[in-house]
Amino acid sequence: MAENRNLFEQDYAMAKPRLDILRCMHEVRARAGKPYRAQLGEILRLALGDGRISAQDYFYYRLYDDARISPDEKRRFISDNLYDPVTRKCCDPKYWATAGDKLVAYTILAACGAPVPETQAIFCLSGRNCGSARTLRSVEGLAQFLQSDARFPIFAKPIAGVGSFGACRIEAARDGELFLDGGRALPIEHFAAQLDSQGGYLLQTMLRPHAELQQVGDTVSTIRVIVIFEAGKPQILYTIWKIPAAGNIADNFWREGNMLADVDIETGEVRRAMRGIGLSTEELGQHPDSNGMIVGRTLPHWQELRSLCLDFAPIFVALRFQSWDVALCPQGPVIVEVNNGSAFTLPQLATGRGMLSDRFRSFLSSCGYKLRRKL
Repeated sequence: MAENRNLFEQDYAMAKPRLDILRCMHEVRARAGKPYRAQLGEILRLALGDGRISAQDYFYYRLYDDARISPDEKRRFISDNLYDPVTRKCCDPKYWATAGDKLVAYTILAACGAPVPETQAIFCLSGRNCGSARTLRSVEGLAQFLQSDARFPIFAKPIAGVGSFGACRIEAARDGELFLDGGRALPIEHFAAQLDSQGGYLLQTMLRPHAELQQVGDTVSTIRVIVIFEAGKPQILYTIWKIPAAGNIADNFWREGNMLADVDIETGEVRRAMRGIGLSTEELGQHPDSNGMIVGRTLPHWQELRSLCLDFAPIFVALRFQSWDVALCPQGPVIVEVNNGSAFTLPQLATGRGMLSDRFRSFLSSCGYKLRRKL
């Protein structure tokens, strides 16, 4: 049984890469000829700026590269350490659960006519009322569903989860065992013991990518659409394509090998793609596993995707800074998730530019977030 414990533990460890700062400083000095004193001085200046850039951020975003990034542009990067204070100013905390609780968000969106993934069942032992969804109240009920009624493959994820932590793909069930992504097999009761049964788990029909995107990979990818409310109206600030590497069950960037691409908001054309962080960053034109074209590709259903996010964003109007993860499927765009705010890492890595543009700074000021100095 020991080998079946901590099914998701590795996910959390991999999600927090820590760079060795001394090693990074040495490599930057060796590769770029930038003295240690210059690196330390720049780290200190950026740490005192509005972006509160840390030493980790400095190397994560390659801000040491003077040939690639101007001093002005470096000051426009913002640390993800500021996600919480920024989001608290831009999004009313009383309404965070409308997006953060996936069951609540899906219920609201479905009631308003938005396309969302099909939930076949919910495994929940807390007694929560899960509405019209089939609710599994015991391990025996979960086993019966998986072995008799489930339609595979199934994507299982926690109702209160973020970043695909705790998620898995179930390929089949037979003889009391589940067969997961990567060929893993374990008894259903061991699987159930590792789920957040009190918070609840969604068991959803696996989405399939649009035929055009299957040329890139078989795993569904999503577009991160970052929306802000300006003068009471939703506006799209960034559109980022999150691209999974072969073998990964989800497209979150922290998963090894996954990629990000900057997509033109108006046309849906992919302008730039990359993977890796810091000194390991690579710019790509094609998917390294499938050789499918990434840069230069125009994504399908683009105008429909734009309209979908702008039409439904006002449902969550108390969240003035929000993001949507939308899958481009054969039947059209499907809303996978809506979030309070957004990780700053995604647009900054995908575009290679800092998020503190004049427009975003003006938006933050309008929300009451205090910026300390002018650029």
